[in-house]
Amino acid sequence: MSSQIVKQELVIKSKRLTTFKGSVLMNVSIPLRSGPNEMRLYYMIGAFLTWDQSIFTYSQGMGKPTEVPTPIFLIDHPEGKVLFETGLHRNVAVDAEGHWGWRARDWKPRMTSDQAVECQLDKLGVSPDDIRYVVLSCLLPDHAGGMRAFPNATFIVQFRELQDAWWPDRRVLDAYHFEDIKPTRDFKFWELHDEDLDIYGDGSIEVLFTPHHTRGEQTMIVRLPNTGTIVLPAGVISWAANLEQWVMTGTPAVAPTVAYASMDRLKHVIDRENAMIIHDHDPEQWKTLRKAPEFYD
Repeated sequence: MSSQIVKQELVIKSKRLTTFKGSVLMNVSIPLRSGPNEMRLYYMIGAFLTWDQSIFTYSQGMGKPTEVPTPIFLIDHPEGKVLFETGLHRNVAVDAEGHWGWRARDWKPRMTSDQAVECQLDKLGVSPDDIRYVVLSCLLPDHAGGMRAFPNATFIVQFRELQDAWWPDRRVLDAYHFEDIKPTRDFKFWELHDEDLDIYGDGSIEVLFTPHHTRGEQTMIVRLPNTGTIVLPAGVISWAANLEQWVMTGTPAVAPTVAYASMDRLKHVIDRENAMIIHDHDPEQWKTLRKAPEFYD
């Protein structure tokens, strides 16, 4: 396929960023509007896991075990509630090794039953049936473990991610925990094919295709009326050090050039919109963030 740059303009006051479409590099204009006044973003911690630091910062911190949070985000929008990530399966809180096997010994989860996604939502007066869309950055077990709690929602996932999770080859066989996602095979999926999505068409909640930690990884951009833009980059920029030292994750599933292109894409959004970034697994930042029932608006 030609490597020519294809330009796509949206008839909205906007600025440009780089995205992927197949193997064609595209310049896509995105709206810079803030969300409706009623919008809120809630940050919840689904559990803590212990990993070697080098998993997050390529070749740095090897041999240094670090406990990190696994977040869940609820975006309250007038058109419908959107969940980003579902955390760990609730059984991990009760019998981690029985549920995960070797993964429990390697990841050392620290989770209580009330940290399961459905319990956290209940504290906010929200039931699983209230969720219109569930967006997953990837289908790894610390992101997709709670999927089965939302049988009536529509899941927004990249098709590449579904391929790797549901029909894994030996390259990624151990990355996904099939028992977590097996019950969801008949759920409703809005499959994205290496593309972005403006969920409600108002620029307030966007999903960007950012392959990095997995081939089908995606990032969420939330534009709030008062806080402004918040970038939720999942595994693309999971630590502050990824940006500060310009170092990719230690476990990329794509070529380094692609991984860094995804990072660069998000950096453009952050710089252009003076955005706040909430890192998925930063061991320090989570302590400073507002936690539900507090919120960002």
